[in-house]
Amino acid sequence: MRQPLYLLPLLLSILLLASGCGSRKSVVEKAAERAYSADYEAPRKEVRAVWFPTVFRSQYGRMTVAELQADLRRKVDELAKLGVNVIYFQVRPEADAWYYSPYEPWSRFLTGEQGRSPEPLWDPLAFMIKICHERFIELHAWINPYRAVADISSYVAPGHPSKQHPEWFVRYGKQLLFNPGLPEVRAYTCKVVRDLVTRYDLDGIHMDDYFYPYPIAGEAFDDEAAYRLYGQAFVSKDDWRRNNVTQLIRDLSHTIRSAKPYVQLGISPFGIYRNERTHPVGSKTGGLQNYDDLYADILLWDQEGLMDYVVPQIYWNMGHKVADYTELVLWWSRHIHNAQLIVGQHVRRTMDGDQLHPKMVLAAKHTSGNSIWPGDDLWGNSYKGIAEQLHKDYWSIPALVPARPYPASIEPFPEPERDAAILTGSGRQELVWMDDLPLPPGQQTAYYVIYCHPRRAKIQKALDQENIVGRTHECRFRPLDLGGEFKVAFTITRIDRFGHEHVVAREVHAVL
Repeated sequence: MRQPLYLLPLLLSILLLASGCGSRKSVVEKAAERAYSADYEAPRKEVRAVWFPTVFRSQYGRMTVAELQADLRRKVDELAKLGVNVIYFQVRPEADAWYYSPYEPWSRFLTGEQGRSPEPLWDPLAFMIKICHERFIELHAWINPYRAVADISSYVAPGHPSKQHPEWFVRYGKQLLFNPGLPEVRAYTCKVVRDLVTRYDLDGIHMDDYFYPYPIAGEAFDDEAAYRLYGQAFVSKDDWRRNNVTQLIRDLSHTIRSAKPYVQLGISPFGIYRNERTHPVGSKTGGLQNYDDLYADILLWDQEGLMDYVVPQIYWNMGHKVADYTELVLWWSRHIHNAQLIVGQHVRRTMDGDQLHPKMVLAAKHTSGNSIWPGDDLWGNSYKGIAEQLHKDYWSIPALVPARPYPASIEPFPEPERDAAILTGSGRQELVWMDDLPLPPGQQTAYYVIYCHPRRAKIQKALDQENIVGRTHECRFRPLDLGGEFKVAFTITRIDRFGHEHVVAREVHAVL
């Protein structure tokens, strides 16, 4: 049908508008372009984390205790030199332990056979905490809450919970999984975590993306009996499953905070919460979904303040057709409001795509830091030189971890500045200061930070990260001898267990 002539101008304007909209770049495209060309600006405080996996690393089980201790120490040394300040160390890969547990057997990935004790007896978690804290690195115990047996063909020790309580478990594919719908499973998991938090000087408990299992085509997760028993008040089984996982996170949060409020609870979910085509809140992506497929309602946990940090595994590259990295970083930064947001980075995909720089730029602008997967690709001959690039171009200046809010039950302790001085003896100068006053729980000193700067500098300028010359656990520090030509001042701060920085002393003059 021929259109009336008076409609032609209107039709032309609509076509021109549509054409203009089609050529207009989206917010995501503009952000990606800027990230490629922008200089990297290192945040003063950021998380520089690494996942340290033990599952399926059979090489550890073939080492002697001395060899394994040397290997762990070497790897932590390399990460410390790289600039890492947080390690997620996998201590419970399949309801077994890389630590002395009264509830679960020793891991087969530690000794070669599940349930076999290390000989001579030692505790790898206690060892890792000690060497990490000596190097000013936080150690978070990484646990898997639901995976019990990764491969049902493997040997399972008599002391394993699946042998003690077979009614708690569901077989799915080649795995044996705790049934998330059982209250006794939640209670047991909390008991395991309470033991970890109580007996070890941990900085955090870390959980990854294995909630309800990743779907296997044609196979159903057999939790029907539990659903009939506990799920009838819910509109659907999906809602019941989501509530099961949420209730576990609530219980774990309460367990940790009632034992040691400064110990963090961190979650590392799959990188997509929901797709926009499923629900308007979702991202412009097309992959598997936390909410709908793994029954993990991350945004609800953030809304309720249950997590201290969240590390979505944004393992795709910029420009990926199904799950674009830039889209997801921006989406998570808009939707996480209470927890610290950290980006989970995939080494090989990033380096193969030559996208380390723009990804680091985007993370620095929109999040609290990065976590690198896997640690195996960083130490030794790092994959395509990523360790060298991170250290040279992004992590050359030390970074402190971002502070977390004190809980309502804790009031900040008003401490005065202390006496400090430069002492000279045996031809060397030493900076010394008064020891801590008695401090409330959680506000105790984790370590001290030493800044060297021009005299009479304003406090914000004095505490620039480029002025950091050292960290120490003692109330003394030996600065470099630069020939007695430079008049400088020192500022000393202390970092407490919540990451807050307190000025201990400032304007301590010296000539170096």
